[in-house]
Amino acid sequence: MPDPLNIALVLETSGGGSGRHVLDLAEGLAELGHRVTVIWSPVRAQDDFRTQLMALDKVANLPLEMHRAVGLADYSSLRALAGLLRTQGPFDVLHGHSSKAGALVRLLPRAIPGARIYTPHAFRTMDPTMGARGVRVYGTIERLLAGRADRIIAVSAAEKTHAIGLGINPAKLTTVVNGASLPPGADREKARDVMGLTQEDVAVGFIGRLDDQKAPLRFVQAVHLAAQTFPNLRGVVIGDGHLRAACEAQNGGDTVRFLGWQDGPALFPGLDVFCMTSHYEAMPYTLIEALHAGVPIVTTRVGGVEETVCEGKNGFVLSADCTAEDLAERLAGLAENAKLRAEFGAVSRALARDRTVETMVRETIAVYDAARHP
Repeated sequence: MPDPLNIALVLETSGGGSGRHVLDLAEGLAELGHRVTVIWSPVRAQDDFRTQLMALDKVANLPLEMHRAVGLADYSSLRALAGLLRTQGPFDVLHGHSSKAGALVRLLPRAIPGARIYTPHAFRTMDPTMGARGVRVYGTIERLLAGRADRIIAVSAAEKTHAIGLGINPAKLTTVVNGASLPPGADREKARDVMGLTQEDVAVGFIGRLDDQKAPLRFVQAVHLAAQTFPNLRGVVIGDGHLRAACEAQNGGDTVRFLGWQDGPALFPGLDVFCMTSHYEAMPYTLIEALHAGVPIVTTRVGGVEETVCEGKNGFVLSADCTAEDLAERLAGLAENAKLRAEFGAVSRALARDRTVETMVRETIAVYDAARHP
């Protein structure tokens, strides 16, 4: 094995998909003998991220206050980050995840050693609701900061295409698709007990933040419409956010159940269909987890779909601006057809073989080597 690398993974969000990615990457790198330090912000850290990070006994971690919003606090964060890297380093690789940590890593003085790697986990400019002025401003920032990165990792082909559209040099871009796995012991019957489902229920799951990007209201509407055709259809929402009250107000009877934050990967085997209604994504972990669980997918056409869903073979792909009625038609069709769900599930499991954490870690190391030895 080549000499181990000293790697710093820097993250402001400390949760969600980017947090999951950093935890999986840190553990995988450490298992291969590399020295890994996670520099994370406690400001927005989710409890499950803290718990899992502290459980990684082969990974060092250093809290550093970072804020989501752009402001004067960023200067303090940059100085503190530079100080940590000087005292704890030198590092061979400085890998910033998501926009804030990615910007701080790239703005570091060049006197601090280490190849600068940036993984956006969905560029802000991928949001279709962002106006032209916002796209120009954020796009210009990304294009300028890209010049200070040694490599930029896109987590899907769609994200790489978007980056090129922003004017980022294609030579700096590499696609490394997220990898996932289900927790040991993940079991359909246990999962359905947790979700309160009967054997007759056909469960359609939504997993993620209840915010505008994920469009949970569209999910609730679609499930209600599909249940009019197939009464045994049950919607299950795993997650929380500022739209939860609006979603619950729209829910009638027991058609959709809101479970709050749960261990989504452990509950995936209990679902019969996974439905993603997002307006934009880069490569959501939920799609890959659906593959590993052998669950059919109904989704909007967003980043990551082309790597995970084969239209009419393991799921259905609708336009990003589709209506709840469009989604309901596909959900009802799958709910009524157990044979088709089984066929779709088999294809999902086959696709999952190339979407592992081990593959993601191996391909990330290749990016590190390319950045250090251009």
